[in-house]
Amino acid sequence: MTLVASSPSQTTALAAAGLQAALAEFAAATTALADRDASLRDAVEQLRHDLAQARNRLHDETARRARSEARLGSMFAAVPFGLVAVEDGRVAGFNQAAARLLPGLEEQAPWHLPVGWHRRGDSQEYTTGRGDQARIVEVRVLRDEPGLAPTLVRLEDVTDALRAREQAGRQDRLAAMGRMTAEVAHQLRTPLCTATLYASQLCDTTLDAAARRQMAERVCTQLGQLDALITRMLGFVKTSARDREACDIQALLQGQLEVIAPLLSQRRLRLALQLEASGCMLVLDRLQIGAALLALLENALQHAPEAGTLVVGCAQRGHRLEITVADDGPGISPEMAARLFEPFATGRANGTGLGLAIAQAAAKAHGGELAFAARQPSGVCFTLALPTVAAL
Repeated sequence: MTLVASSPSQTTALAAAGLQAALAEFAAATTALADRDASLRDAVEQLRHDLAQARNRLHDETARRARSEARLGSMFAAVPFGLVAVEDGRVAGFNQAAARLLPGLEEQAPWHLPVGWHRRGDSQEYTTGRGDQARIVEVRVLRDEPGLAPTLVRLEDVTDALRAREQAGRQDRLAAMGRMTAEVAHQLRTPLCTATLYASQLCDTTLDAAARRQMAERVCTQLGQLDALITRMLGFVKTSARDREACDIQALLQGQLEVIAPLLSQRRLRLALQLEASGCMLVLDRLQIGAALLALLENALQHAPEAGTLVVGCAQRGHRLEITVADDGPGISPEMAARLFEPFATGRANGTGLGLAIAQAAAKAHGGELAFAARQPSGVCFTLALPTVAAL
């Protein structure tokens, strides 16, 4: 291998080229560092700007929450009923109303109702003492959901409200009793006065035996009307079903249909039956429900037009048995509909207004209900719904 020596001029040229390349690389690196520094400065400035905005938002949110907590605190303190916040079984906070109801209540103390408070049946009400000083406090948990703390307990002294309600109910009952007394007197007066008049004529010595017998029969007729009216009144007063027994309700309904059959023929009314509950047994007071069915049938009979149609149905709907009695009469006016089930409410001159009241009382005594609805184009349909044996 042969080595060729370079000349000094060549060495200088190579050194200059290397230096120039190094300077170029240094300049490129310097430019890159400058660009990176500018980018970092921009990033830092952006971070400062973002941090300032985040700090402002945090400050605004903190102030908003503080205002909200202040409002909630004011509301918490101002509500007229007691509020107790319970967290992990301990009192986390309470307002002045709660402090008045629960003297000695302290934060962080274990939460429980006073030992001397006694629950009233299955309600949320508690009696706080005995005698004239006893108060009634309603206790309700407003919020008790997992993940939502604390639990809020609402306490309200309802003593005065309950007493006012009882007083109002007492006044309503007295007013109703007064109205009923007046209606009873009105209902009894006519047959009683008529019977008295006929009885007084029996003392007339000028009457022959046939006239006396006629007067006596009229007295018996009026007394019979009095007896029937009193029986219906007693049926309305009876609000509980005592003599209950298992009964085939459809058979009972068919028996009552046989009672009104002569009246149907007399008025040339057509009877359409839709009986679909054969063998359905109900536990009921046979006499009370029988009277209710007869009242519904008589009501339809009295309002149906001459040669009209009565539609009577009986069907089981789930755990209820529904008996429907419908007519094609003029229907019920809005004024009468508002007081249809009130005793002595009637739209007929010779009506007592007790039939539907008796039917509704019987339905309620058996845990059922009586409702009505208008029919198209005319008439009304009453539905007596009673629980079946399976539902009892």
